[in-house]
Amino acid sequence: MKKINLLVLAVVIGLTFNSYSQKENSKIIRPFHLSFITPMGTNGMESDKVTNNFSFNIFAGYSGGLNGFELAGFANIIKGETKGFQLAGFSNTNKSSVVGCQISGFSNVCLGSAKGFQLAGFSNTNKSNVQGCQISGFSNVCIGSAIGLQIAGFANVVKDSIKALQISGFCNVAKKMTKGGQISGFANVNRGSANGLQITGFANVSNGNSKALQIAGFSNVNEGDFTGLQISGFLNRVKKLNGAQIGFINISDTIENGIALGFLSIVKKGYRTVEISGNETFYCVANFKTGTERFYNIISVGAKLYKNDIVWGWGYGLGTMFLVHEKVKMNLDITSYHVNYDEWFTNRLNLLNKVNLTVNYKLNDYITIFGGPTWNIHVSDIYDDEGVPVTSSLVSWSSYNKIHNNTNVKMYPGFTLGIRL
Repeated sequence: MKKINLLVLAVVIGLTFNSYSQKENSKIIRPFHLSFITPMGTNGMESDKVTNNFSFNIFAGYSGGLNGFELAGFANIIKGETKGFQLAGFSNTNKSSVVGCQISGFSNVCLGSAKGFQLAGFSNTNKSNVQGCQISGFSNVCIGSAIGLQIAGFANVVKDSIKALQISGFCNVAKKMTKGGQISGFANVNRGSANGLQITGFANVSNGNSKALQIAGFSNVNEGDFTGLQISGFLNRVKKLNGAQIGFINISDTIENGIALGFLSIVKKGYRTVEISGNETFYCVANFKTGTERFYNIISVGAKLYKNDIVWGWGYGLGTMFLVHEKVKMNLDITSYHVNYDEWFTNRLNLLNKVNLTVNYKLNDYITIFGGPTWNIHVSDIYDDEGVPVTSSLVSWSSYNKIHNNTNVKMYPGFTLGIRL
């Protein structure tokens, strides 16, 4: 009985307002619409031809357009243009463009362009361009370009370019980011360039030239030229760098104007050399240097014989090179060695720290000779059976020799001579 009364009321209201209907560009415009579910409403079988100013759908409604406000308990479906505010318990579906605000409990779907604000419990899906703000519990998907703000619990996906800030719990994907930022829990992926801010828990990936600040928990990978700053927990990769890389491993083809800071920096067209040398502590030393002349990493191994035992150490260091003359350069290296006594690994504190300042002379394209003074600091808490600190097994003389809390610290000057290949 209540449903019949409601339907009768809807018909009466519809007949009343229909008297005020207008036709504009062969479209019917009505100020008010009420329905239970189309066509059980005031617009009846004409619903797909009518643009409403105010539309109330108890369950679901279908109309030709909206220029005002629409409310549905379950769903709103509009054939033509939408201008205004849509509110639905489950979904709003628009076959043309949308200008305004859409709020739904599950999804907003727009087959045309969208300008304004979209809020959905699960997803916002747009077949064309988006300008404005999109917020969803799971995903925002845009087949065209996006300008504005996207926030999703799982992912934001834009098939074309973005000028926007994307924030998601898992990933952001775009063709390219011309301006804006991407923040995600796992990854940001751009099939073209990325210009702006990228922050992610795992990886940033870009296939084009980029100007950006990239921060990633694991890696930043750019297949084009990069200008800006990369910071990662493990790996940074670019083709040409203008800026800085900070990571455990940094890889680039060239560094045009910048620096790579990390445990290991590999520059394809940079500074990479092998050295064979000797010094006052280790009679034979092999160094591998990689990076740029401005800043490079050193991986080193040195050894000597002491009372028929092999004393050797593996070391790591950092260095820089200064140009003095066309064939003359200077290197400043800082290297730290863990020293082992006739075994693969001595499991005690036993560090030899060296500062080398060398002058290099280039004989030809393949060989450079170098030499210069060193300063050594040996720190050890190892003693032999007679209670003598093992620092004496490296050198018997020093300018400083003290024991602090059972740790022997010895400092002494020295030299190094070698060739560079």
